[in-house]
Amino acid sequence: MPTQPVSFTLALAGGGAKCAAHAGVLAAFEEAQLPVSAIAGVSAGGLVAVLYGLGLSPAAIRDYVAGTNLLDVWEMDLTRRAIFGVEKVRAHVRAAVGDKTFADLRFPVVVIAADLRTGREVRLRTGRLDEALLATMAIPGIFTPIAREGLTLVDGGIVNPLPVDAARALGSPVVAVDLLYHGAPTGEPTQLFEARGPMRYATELARRLQLTGIMDSVHQAALISAHRLVEYSLNAAPPDVLLRPEAGRVGLFAFDLAGYAFQQGRAAAGLAMPQLQALAHPPAPEWQTRLSRLWRQVWPARK
Repeated sequence: MPTQPVSFTLALAGGGAKCAAHAGVLAAFEEAQLPVSAIAGVSAGGLVAVLYGLGLSPAAIRDYVAGTNLLDVWEMDLTRRAIFGVEKVRAHVRAAVGDKTFADLRFPVVVIAADLRTGREVRLRTGRLDEALLATMAIPGIFTPIAREGLTLVDGGIVNPLPVDAARALGSPVVAVDLLYHGAPTGEPTQLFEARGPMRYATELARRLQLTGIMDSVHQAALISAHRLVEYSLNAAPPDVLLRPEAGRVGLFAFDLAGYAFQQGRAAAGLAMPQLQALAHPPAPEWQTRLSRLWRQVWPARK
């Protein structure tokens, strides 16, 4: 008799605007009718995990990322601890999650943060969703850290950029989506900021003032460090399936490339679909096969 497909647990890496690739992976899962029963996410991967857990469609998640405007969420951090203050970012997050908590999600979700004082990984799975998302996305120096229960929480990507181990604790099989892997060189430079509206002109001004080279170098150095951590994580706790969408040209704040990242995520899942289908529909145990064979022999005789 036909059986329900095995459900998957996802481990979603961070990557800023690249997170739209996660939505593309989810779209491919839905098209193939592959169920997702839990997600562990870090940074922007945590954002996708929460939005999907709240019931947003993959396309709606993509549109939420694409609709983010950097200048709309920027404000001075009066504490001088980061480039961005927290209130406009909080308002943008709350527009999507409201005052919901982890208890409102339709399946288990864990988002990864880190305590800036001790460097300890912190797995958030209870409480308000907006506070958890602000914590997991608080890139040190860029976004303001979040104080919670005596901890100073920042982006968990500094300690666990691809949380396969946290996903495994939620269930198996685990599919990990790594957005920090660039794959084969395409010759296209990474677009760090969105190239639309006022940001387009601000970025061009920064390029003429020779400031973009500095930002690109810092961004590339952070990617190299995170990629090394991911490789260590994969060796220590390998997933059942690893997806690596080719979204290298999508920079941290290139929200206008969300549609491109979405398609790359869908394509990566499509390439791995035979492996995913094999995991979702494992062969029946020998005893079940024999019972089925016996039933087919007996049933015609009874008719």
